[in-house]
Amino acid sequence: MVLIDQFSKMMVEKFLFQPFFVIPGVLWFTYTRNTGIVFGLFSRAPWVLWVTFGVTLTLSFVSRFVKGSSLAKIGLQMIVGGAIGNIIDRFRFGYVVDFINLRYFPAIFNIADLFITVGGALILLSLVIGEKSLGDKGEQR
Repeated sequence: MVLIDQFSKMMVEKFLFQPFFVIPGVLWFTYTRNTGIVFGLFSRAPWVLWVTFGVTLTLSFVSRFVKGSSLAKIGLQMIVGGAIGNIIDRFRFGYVVDFINLRYFPAIFNIADLFITVGGALILLSLVIGEKSLGDKGEQR
């Protein structure tokens, strides 16, 4: 996950100098630098890097001990992988490279953000469908 994210951002920084339409009127790539968090919030706050680093570190340790469904575990791993991809940007550049621009979405985002969003959706889905953990195997309690 992290490698895909970092590779995409490297390509954007090297080759994307003006908006590039992928699906005209719907999806285009636009290179932006996000110094904040989601939707550019808190862009002038120096503590953002350390808070995101702390949360990611905590989630990566917690994920090893969580007994949950396979969907929830995959979701948590996607969130951690996406967060690591964005943290790498913050340490290297002081900002996160965003480039995916959808017409009806209010912000420009990146691959790491997709991993974080899909990971969160998988965790919610596992809660909604009540998926049992891999160790349960249908046992009664």
